Amino acid sequence: MDANVGRPGSARPLVVTASEQRLESVLRLCAATGVEPYVCADDLGSARQLWTAAGLVVVGDDALDALAAAAFTRRPDVVVIAEEEPDPRVWGVALAVGADRVLALPRDDDALCAALAEGADGVGPDAPVLAVVGASGGVGASSLAAAVAMTATRDRAGGGSGPGPRVLLVDADPWGGGLDVLLGVEGVPGLRWGDLTDTHGRLSAAALSRSLPCFDELAVLAWDRGATAPPAPETVRAVLAAGRRSHSLVVVDLPRHLDSAAEEILARAAAVLLVVPDDVRAVGAASGVVDGVGGWVDSLGLAVRRRRGGLPAPLIAETLGVRLVTTVDDDARFRRTVEEGLGPLARRSAVGRAARTVLDVLGPELGR
Repeated sequence: MDANVGRPGSARPLVVTASEQRLESVLRLCAATGVEPYVCADDLGSARQLWTAAGLVVVGDDALDALAAAAFTRRPDVVVIAEEEPDPRVWGVALAVGADRVLALPRDDDALCAALAEGADGVGPDAPVLAVVGASGGVGASSLAAAVAMTATRDRAGGGSGPGPRVLLVDADPWGGGLDVLLGVEGVPGLRWGDLTDTHGRLSAAALSRSLPCFDELAVLAWDRGATAPPAPETVRAVLAAGRRSHSLVVVDLPRHLDSAAEEILARAAAVLLVVPDDVRAVGAASGVVDGVGGWVDSLGLAVRRRRGGLPAPLIAETLGVRLVTTVDDDARFRRTVEEGLGPLARRSAVGRAARTVLDVLGPELGR
C-alpha cells in the first residue's frame, strides 16, 4: 500500500510504514498540525529519494527491519512510532537506522505533533517583533502600525530588504476598530483570533502563514466581529511563536491597557513604539503607559501625533524620557482612504512618511 499525500518538498515530513493503523495515526496528527506528508509504504526506492530532503522522517516500527537492511544514509530528525510501548529489540533497530527517539501512540501524540511542526517550519532565526501602542484611544496607533507593516512589505517586494517571508500584522487590541477593517480585508476568508482560541503548545508556522487573510502580500491576524475577550496567554504565545518562525517581521497593535496577553507580546518585542498626541493630557496618560511598558523592553521609541499649536515633539520626548523616533502630521487624505477601505497606501502621506522613518530609525533593533 502506497499513499501519495502531498508533494515532495524540503519542509514536508516523510512517513515510512505499511501499517494502516500507524499511517492513520500519523495522518491524523499531520492534519492537526497543519502539515502535508508524503508517504512510502512498500516502496523503499521512493523513500530513499525523499530521505534526506524531508524535514522529518517518521518510521513505523513495522518498517524498521527493512530500513535497517537497506542501510539508508544516516540523518537527523528520524522518529520511530509504535502503537504500544516498544520492546527492547525495537529500540535497538531504531538506533541502527539513526532514530532520535521512539514514540508510543497515542500516549506520545503531543510529542509527535511538536516534532512534525518543528520539521515543517525548518530552522532559522525568529523574526523580530515591533509592538505599537497608543497613549490613549483614537491617536492613530493602529494606523501607524498598519503603515509600518505595509512599508516593510513594500521593502520586501521592491528589494529594500530582499525577497523572503512575508510581514505579519497582528491586531492584539480587541477593543480597537479592527486592523482588517482599516485595510479593507474584513470580508477576506482566513483565520481570525476566534479560530485560534483552543491553540496551545506548538503551532505549525507554515499552516498559520498560509491560512491568514492578506492585504496584498501583508498577512493580517485580526478579530472576529464583535469579539472583545483577549485570547489566553498560552494562545498568544503559540501564535506569536509560529508567526515569528514564518515571517520576516511581526508588527503588533497593542491595547493601551496591558493585560496578560499583551505582556506575552511585550516579553518578545525587540522594540515598542508609543504613539502620543501633542497635548498635555495625552502626555500625562502616556507616562503611565511608559511605566507599564518600560520594564519589558530595552528599546522604547516615541511617535508624536502633531496638530497645529500643540506641544513640541522634543519636549514631549524629554518629559517622558523616551527617544523621539518620528512625528505624524494630521492627514485628511489618509482619513479618507481609511473610510473608503483602501488602507494606508500612499507612501507620501504623513503616515507613510512616518512609517518609513520608524523602519529606518529602529532598523538595528529590527534586524534590518
